[in-house]
Amino acid sequence: METSELMATGMIRNYDYDTEADVLEVDFGPRRPAWTVELTDNILLSIDRTTEQPVSLTLLDYSVMIQPGPFGSLSFPLHGLDPLPASERSLVLTILTHPPVSTWLSLSSVELLPTSPLPIVHVAYVPPDLKHLLPVAA
Repeated sequence: METSELMATGMIRNYDYDTEADVLEVDFGPRRPAWTVELTDNILLSIDRTTEQPVSLTLLDYSVMIQPGPFGSLSFPLHGLDPLPASERSLVLTILTHPPVSTWLSLSSVELLPTSPLPIVHVAYVPPDLKHLLPVAA
């Protein structure tokens, strides 16, 4: 199911949810060559190295990722940042904290010694036409 949505910035973003595979693919503009970072087992971020802009965001097992946890939104540690050089890690963190990616994912951290801080994300936005994937409130 491919859908286009007008963002507050006036930019159009396209997303496609594959029900059978349970994958949400969000495109931030036209397709172009990109470097893809596996942030978690379920989150892939593709970046145009030339412009340092996001190209797409892929969320695997999307319906599972958006389910509420016992204390709120499920969060996922960004272990995919660990092997990156400092400059690439900084670029990815900058992209995660700015629109359009920050519309979809919310970045925060957990303080755990000795690896503090540990960056984590949770899904921050569920498109209206995919809200049926959320549990019905009792």
